[in-house]
Amino acid sequence: MGRTKKNRPRREGSGIPNRVITAEEAAEHRRAVAAADVLELPVIASEQETGLVLDVAAVGIDGAGLITGAEPAYVRCTDHKLYRLPQSLREWASTVVATHLAHQQAGHPSMFPCRVEFGILNGGAYAELL
Repeated sequence: MGRTKKNRPRREGSGIPNRVITAEEAAEHRRAVAAADVLELPVIASEQETGLVLDVAAVGIDGAGLITGAEPAYVRCTDHKLYRLPQSLREWASTVVATHLAHQQAGHPSMFPCRVEFGILNGGAYAELL
């Protein structure tokens, strides 16, 4: 399961798009996610070190309808680069998506774009909103 590096509570919100897209746009998006590189997580030795920090515009899970748990999670950076997340961060991405939807329903603005730190600490993957 994805976790925060220092076990701090996560900030709410995310840049998940909230608009209707055409079937053609959805198919193109699925192709782009499938072709994206998997984000390589650096291994850090202690909490004092910094992992990979990206300026993230959106977090999502690519799916064509049914959620099976096999759909790839991804991040889209502010420079438009798209990365698939390792399976170990899929639950983190799912939590961010759910939190974003609740956050928007409550009338709060999106927290994205924001900086996110990714890495592996003590053998476990983490992603932390900064």
